[in-house]
Amino acid sequence: MFLYLLALAALFCVYRWYKERKTVPNKSDKYVYITGCDTGFGNQLAKHLDQQGFRVIAACFTEKGEDALRKGATDRLVTLHLDVTKSESIAKAAELIKDRVGEKGLWGLVNNAGVSVPSGPCDWLTVDDYRQMLDVNLLGVIAVTLSVLPLIKKARGRVVNVASVFGRISPFGGPYSVSKYGVEAFNDSLRRNMMPFGVKVLCIEPGFFKTSVTDDYGSSYVQKGNFCRLTKKASRFILNCFCPLSYVSVLMKKMMGQLPDSDLMKVVSCMEHAVSAVHPRTRYSPGWDAKFFWLPLSYMPTVISDYLLLKAVISNPVLSSILVSSLILFAVWYIRDSLKIDHVDQKSVLVTGCDSGFGNLLARQLDHRGFGVIATCLTEKGAEDLRAAASPRLKTLLLNVTDSASIERALEYVRAEVVERGNSTITSGLWGLVNNAGVASPIGPTDWMQVEDFKNVLDINLMGLIEVTLKFLPLVKKARGRVVNVGSVMGRLAMTGGGYCLSKWGVESFSDSLRRDMYHFDINVSIIEPGFFKTGVTSLEVIERDLLRLWNCLPSEVKDSYGDKYYEEYVKAQSISMKLLRSSDISKVTNCMEHALTARYPRTRYGVGWDAKLLWLPLSYGPSFVSDSLISALLPSPKGKIVQTNQVDVSKT
Repeated sequence: MFLYLLALAALFCVYRWYKERKTVPNKSDKYVYITGCDTGFGNQLAKHLDQQGFRVIAACFTEKGEDALRKGATDRLVTLHLDVTKSESIAKAAELIKDRVGEKGLWGLVNNAGVSVPSGPCDWLTVDDYRQMLDVNLLGVIAVTLSVLPLIKKARGRVVNVASVFGRISPFGGPYSVSKYGVEAFNDSLRRNMMPFGVKVLCIEPGFFKTSVTDDYGSSYVQKGNFCRLTKKASRFILNCFCPLSYVSVLMKKMMGQLPDSDLMKVVSCMEHAVSAVHPRTRYSPGWDAKFFWLPLSYMPTVISDYLLLKAVISNPVLSSILVSSLILFAVWYIRDSLKIDHVDQKSVLVTGCDSGFGNLLARQLDHRGFGVIATCLTEKGAEDLRAAASPRLKTLLLNVTDSASIERALEYVRAEVVERGNSTITSGLWGLVNNAGVASPIGPTDWMQVEDFKNVLDINLMGLIEVTLKFLPLVKKARGRVVNVGSVMGRLAMTGGGYCLSKWGVESFSDSLRRDMYHFDINVSIIEPGFFKTGVTSLEVIERDLLRLWNCLPSEVKDSYGDKYYEEYVKAQSISMKLLRSSDISKVTNCMEHALTARYPRTRYGVGWDAKLLWLPLSYGPSFVSDSLISALLPSPKGKIVQTNQVDVSKT
């Protein structure tokens, strides 16, 4: 039953992915009106949609915001002044938009303008505090929408309302959640009203992200708290009833600048999808905290959510202490993890496998940061293309990690390069070695392989990595630098036959032993464990070509045991899995590589990709029968599969 449910969930995910990937045509003919473009989400979205070819009308509250936005955009983007609390300002903007869009109508409206202050416990505030925020966050959204709704109906376009996850659950007092609850209600009623007119109304519900809104919230909370703690009522309230809460509140305020997610593109991408997808979603909830904490909590019975948010935490000193300790530990870890090294312009990094994929992007990324990058490529074309895309600082050289002579030549080149670059004993060494070169194919059922298939992959992915590391290790020790080895989630969980999983398990073992050996020399060794990403290693064309070669070379008895249709079914299942799991955003991997090289305290392991974090790595810690069942469900069964049954030997009864 579990496998059937899993299959249905997978089919639904594939269907939704396929349905949502189609975008609207003729973007250059479509006008999008965005409010609150001075900073944050609105600013990033205006630039992003402008690059996508839309005709953006960006409304800013300040002239400075308009000027800054125009400098970073094309001539298509138009800015205008808008105060969403002033009727005359809204009407004037609507007239300007009507004149500009003409008979085409307005394709999209993104109600992004909003504020978060003042905020605090309810009895710290006045009715005017509520009124001020509702005028911006709720009434402003309604007024702007109604002012251009006829134009949107004419284009049969979109209305995108930026609410918040706190429009679904109200964990703290103040008008912010009140205003966002109102946006949710307005959004839902408008969506149902506009359905007959072909107008789509979508809602964005972000978690905590680092914008001026969260910055203002933190400073406002501190100011309100300092003021109210001076009053007799608040002092008695805190001291007598909620003493543990006072510690939590102070800690929350201090951490407000650290906790929010700084990757605004998670929200902007959802906004873009709502504007440009042929089949957008009704709601978008960007942010891990929104998906895995606040939204699940909002669906729980009130008695449970209240207990979790209030009674179990605030009234229980033990749980309060645990929460405070957890927040402190998280804050310490986060701040420690964010500390960076200095003088990167004096440090050299060697990256292998830079023809394409992770290595190519990392080399350009580190070059942009100011490192002295020495990028090795297998082909001259790969080296030429990389040089053309980088600064003159970046050096390239040809390296075959399976050829000892090639490694020796590279060592001599790098030794001369780092000595020339460095100006001290430490900087004259090699700060970073990133072992990225690798191959995957052939992968497939184990009994389709020959021993040479294993050797070829092991020679590159494992033995090549070991030899390169050992040859360059003296230079790394001289700089007290870093070794970054690119493993894989398949180095923790063997999902298929062939040399790839074996090699990555070997990389894990070598990295662990190397890390412990080099600890005494102040050298950090990190392992990157990506899930499935769209690179040359996961190219379906290459994988399927090698599978066909293996299938055609199989003895007839092996083919018969699998069945005539097994090859086609295997290729089809593998193609579906790859398309479902592979991420095209390889910067997630290179950002981890960069962190391993630039952080003052790098992590030992970096699991990268949603599939790695939520599926493969947790499975690697579970019982074998669980991972075996899941992986078997993803692949077809051979014709000669033996069904286990409980049989009784009659002769012995």
